[in-house]
Amino acid sequence: MAAPVSLCYEDSSVYPWVTGTGQGLALLQMQLVAKETGIEFDFVRLPWKRCLLEVEAGRIHAAIAASYNKERAIWGVYPRSPDGTLQRDYRMHTDSFYVYRHADSQIRWQTKGFQHLGNEPVGAQLGYSVGKDLEEAGYRIKYYPASSDLLSYLENRVLQVIVLQDHEAKRQLSHRPSLRDIVIREALPVKVADQYLLFNNAFYKANKAQVQMIWQSIEKVRKSKLYLDEEREMLGSGTGAGDK
Repeated sequence: MAAPVSLCYEDSSVYPWVTGTGQGLALLQMQLVAKETGIEFDFVRLPWKRCLLEVEAGRIHAAIAASYNKERAIWGVYPRSPDGTLQRDYRMHTDSFYVYRHADSQIRWQTKGFQHLGNEPVGAQLGYSVGKDLEEAGYRIKYYPASSDLLSYLENRVLQVIVLQDHEAKRQLSHRPSLRDIVIREALPVKVADQYLLFNNAFYKANKAQVQMIWQSIEKVRKSKLYLDEEREMLGSGTGAGDK
């Protein structure tokens, strides 16, 4: 029997993809891949930045639901088409990230960036690539572990503006009705990003055929009736978020 493939995922809620230990659409997806391929997975739940560091160091084979950025592509392998572009068919799902601001704030997000931000920091979750993208664009970022932390700091005016994954933010706000008149979502997303199963270089080089099989199975599972039915149930939508 081949040794299990170790996969890590983040310990904060990212609805609907990760909702608890072994729970959420991303975990269901990989459990279905295991059944489809016969490959055994070991799942490890860690803070997201730690998860990425463990994969980079080779102590864990892959990270569940990682968007592309240049730093990760140095030590990790994303599925690629023959021309070298990302193979979108092998994505796990697609996430949108939006700016949320305090209702009293004059700060706005437009296509070309922030307006009226001044020297205010932007809150983002630790380890998320959208925070790194904004840093590279010249903005000052303050990182916190969880979406609930960011919303609390926004509520208390410690932060004027934050960036959150859209479905998770909606879930948080639905459970915190006191924030509905305080927190405003800007209309345009900061980032729309495909999320992939990201392997470290060493494991990929030693197991190319197995990794390719896993990526191909991810596409098959994402389009399966069982997965899409569960996705619709969790998102309350008639269309699959993974294919938007």
